[in-house]
Amino acid sequence: MVVAPAAVVSSAVGPIRNAVRTVTSSAAASTSARPLSGIFGINKPSGPTSMSLLDELKPLFASSSLFADADGNRAQDNKRKRGKFRGKGKGKWAGGVSGAPKIGQGGTLDPLADGVLVVGVGSGTKQLQKYLDCTKEYRSTGLLGSATTSYDCCDPILTRKPYGHVTPQVIADLVPRFTGTVSQIPPLYSAVRIDGKRLFEYARENLPLPRPIEPRKVTIHELRLVDWLEGGKHVFKEPEREVPPEDKALVGRVLDMAGRKEGQTDTVKEQDGDDVPAQASAWQRLPTSKDAAAVDTESKATEEGATGPPAFVLEMTVSSGTYVRSIVHDLAIAAGSAAHVQTLTRTRQGEWSIDTPSSTQEGVVRGNCIDWKVFADAIAELQRERTDSTYQSARDEEGLRPWERELLKVIVPV
Repeated sequence: MVVAPAAVVSSAVGPIRNAVRTVTSSAAASTSARPLSGIFGINKPSGPTSMSLLDELKPLFASSSLFADADGNRAQDNKRKRGKFRGKGKGKWAGGVSGAPKIGQGGTLDPLADGVLVVGVGSGTKQLQKYLDCTKEYRSTGLLGSATTSYDCCDPILTRKPYGHVTPQVIADLVPRFTGTVSQIPPLYSAVRIDGKRLFEYARENLPLPRPIEPRKVTIHELRLVDWLEGGKHVFKEPEREVPPEDKALVGRVLDMAGRKEGQTDTVKEQDGDDVPAQASAWQRLPTSKDAAAVDTESKATEEGATGPPAFVLEMTVSSGTYVRSIVHDLAIAAGSAAHVQTLTRTRQGEWSIDTPSSTQEGVVRGNCIDWKVFADAIAELQRERTDSTYQSARDEEGLRPWERELLKVIVPV
C-alpha cells in the first residue's frame, strides 16, 4: 500500500551542496572528436559488480572507432609500443583488450545495488573525483523482522526481532532523528576489516583490536518514508541461511570490542555539538521488563495473524560516504525491531539520474543514463561477430553501431 500523506515524512537540512553542475548538451558530442573522452552514466542492474561491467566494456570500446585518433591509433596501443601496456583480459576476452581506452567509475555500487554508475573514459577518468564527493539519492526497501551480517539480503540472518508493533507511523516518526549531520560506523560484521581481519575473527581468537573503529561524519540531507508494504502483499523473502550458533555467540564480544551496546544504532546524530544515539522509540523507552514483555506479546499476536513481515521503502539524499544500508538497519533498531535491505537503487549521482520522479534538483536530467542492456546486447553482437565471420552488426551511414549512437547522445565530452 502507498503510505498516506500524513505518514510520509520528509526532513531536509540546509542547501544540498555539490549536487549538480551545468550539463553540457551531450547530444553535441561530435563523432569527429577522436579519440572520444568524457563522462557518462550507466543504469547498472542488480547482480554484477561495478568493476565487472567496466571490464566487459573494454573490448567493446576497443572495437569502436570512437576511441581511435584520426590515424586509427589507440591510446593503449601506443602504451603497448612503449612497453607500458598491462591489460589482463579474462575468459572469452583473454588477450582481447588491446586498444581499449582507460575506463574508471566515480563511485562503486555493491552487487545487490542497481541504478546510476558514473563512468569516465579517456581523460574523463580525471574528472571522477567530483562524483565521489557529490551528493547522491537512493531508494531502498527494508524487510522487517530480521537483521543480517551485511545489513542486506545477500548474507545470512544474524538476529530476529518482533515486528508486529511496527507501523508506518512508527517509522515515519523516527525519520527526523536520522537527518542532518551524523556519525556512522560501518556494518560491524561484514564491512569492518582491521589489518585484513573481520571483527568476528578477532572475537573468535580472543584478540584485542589493534586500534579503535573510527566513525565517519556524513550528512543525510533528506529522508522520506514513501511506501509501506504489508506482509503477504510483496515479493520479498528473508535469506534462508542463518549465522552458525557458534558465531552468534560471539556477537556480544564483537560489540564490546567495537565499544557498542546491543540495540545501539550505527548512525548517531549530532545535537548541540554532542553525538546522541538515534534511539527514542516507545520500544526503547520501556522502563521495565514487564512492559517489554507486554509489547513482545502484542507483537507476536500481530505476527501470528500475518502472512509475513512488512516492508518499508525509503528515499534519501545523502552526502558521500554514507552507509545507506545502515540507515535501514538503524531505523528498525530504533523501532524496537530489526530489518535488512532487500533492494537498493541509486537514483541520482551529481547530474546523472535514472528515469525516476525522485529527484527535484535543478540541473538534473531524468533518464540521462544508458541502460546496461544497450551495452549487453552490443557485447553479445561483438562476440557473434568474432565467432561468425559471415555476421556483421547493423551500422548507420557513418559506420556507427546503435550503442555508439546512444553513447554520443549522453556523454559529456572532456
